[in-house]
Amino acid sequence: MIYQKFKNFVEAGKLFSPQSRLLVAVSGGQDSVALVHLLVELKKKDWPQLQMALAHFNHKLRKSADEDELFVRNLAEELGLKIFSGRADVKDFARKKQLNLEEAARLKRYEFLRKAAGKFEDDYILTAHTMTDQAETVLMKIFRGTGLEGLQGIRLKAGNIVRPLLLFDRQELEDYLRENHLEFRQDETNEDERFLRNKIRLKLIPILEKEFDPAITSHLTEAALIAQGENEVLSQLVEKIWSKVKHGDSSHLELNLQRLERMPPGLARRLVRKYLKASLGLESPTFHQTQTVLALKDGQKFSWGRSKVLVREAGWLRKVEKTKRPKTFSLSWDGRSPLRLANGLEFVARFISVRKLPPARRLRQFEFDDAKRCYLDASKVTLPLEVRNRRPGDKYQPLGLCGQKKIKECLQERKIPQAERDGLPVFLSAGKIVWVPGLPVSEEFKVIPSTENILLISALVEAEVPAD
Repeated sequence: MIYQKFKNFVEAGKLFSPQSRLLVAVSGGQDSVALVHLLVELKKKDWPQLQMALAHFNHKLRKSADEDELFVRNLAEELGLKIFSGRADVKDFARKKQLNLEEAARLKRYEFLRKAAGKFEDDYILTAHTMTDQAETVLMKIFRGTGLEGLQGIRLKAGNIVRPLLLFDRQELEDYLRENHLEFRQDETNEDERFLRNKIRLKLIPILEKEFDPAITSHLTEAALIAQGENEVLSQLVEKIWSKVKHGDSSHLELNLQRLERMPPGLARRLVRKYLKASLGLESPTFHQTQTVLALKDGQKFSWGRSKVLVREAGWLRKVEKTKRPKTFSLSWDGRSPLRLANGLEFVARFISVRKLPPARRLRQFEFDDAKRCYLDASKVTLPLEVRNRRPGDKYQPLGLCGQKKIKECLQERKIPQAERDGLPVFLSAGKIVWVPGLPVSEEFKVIPSTENILLISALVEAEVPAD
């Protein structure tokens, strides 16, 4: 008897208690109508303290949507139950959010259910997902690409959402309704094979049942339950490790990719997925996205959407805002007055006569700091200097190096954050790069023992780094 099976399943799984307040999502279709009547029977026969109300959401997607709503209202009145109803233009929402109709409908439906549950002060929201729905969902996940998390399919319990029909197939529920002469609404869109779920139910599953496994629906549901149990274990492991590989909060969250490289790939992917959800708000990061992030080298970026960018620096992954490249500039500077740049950097120049310094103080006189100052042999410098943006392909010969090296590579090796790099000016003498703040002075313009005059360039204000 289906009622006894239902009661046993609820009790064994501790899905809710005899004193619970339940909000039951009802579309008017056979599954949700069967759920309502099973709950009413449970209340009458065994759990008299059980409280429930119905909730119906009109997606405005079908011509008969208003008739469905009226049917559910009449059902609630007939059973003496309170009803909450809501509606939304799902097509418009899907267009604005660039979602498919099924996903848009699901989001708006659950948004409504949570609000309704709050008004009724419910303990649980019940939906009428069945074993058949579970099999369809698992197959859909497989076709679209998924891991263990996706193979969980529809969760039996997820927070305060409970699916007490998840071990019942549609045929059982249809038989229950027929035997009890209970009416329900037919959804004509369930026959529309343009939707993947319908195509799986109407075409694929019958073939699988006939040609491969008559119990395919049951076996897929069992696989989902196994995946749910094992996923729970992995999720607990991820939570234990999470605090050791992340730094900061949701607005400035960083992930230690260097540590992840020493972990099993499956665990590393889970940690990246958790990070992508927390930092970028991705609901279901794909395998390709997680692999792309794990493969990043220092200085490389991962972009999502118009404004979301992750960059790997010094082994850490962090979020930066997409910013417009600084306006191209090229200035002529003779050093007589301070040089002020649009990003807040300010430089001054002065000449130092080496001969006027006491020999004992000549070395102690200079404080070397590549980020804030550089010392040049004045005799090798042609004034005025050119000061401009960094350009693709810029090269120079850093102090102590035999050959030339790209400025970009030097900045990466110095672990200068990406957000700062584009704002750094390049100083040139007669077309040759002499210095970039944060990098060593050019080998060609360095101070040597025979140097008589030194040109000292100093930064007074450090560059303002955009907040991320």
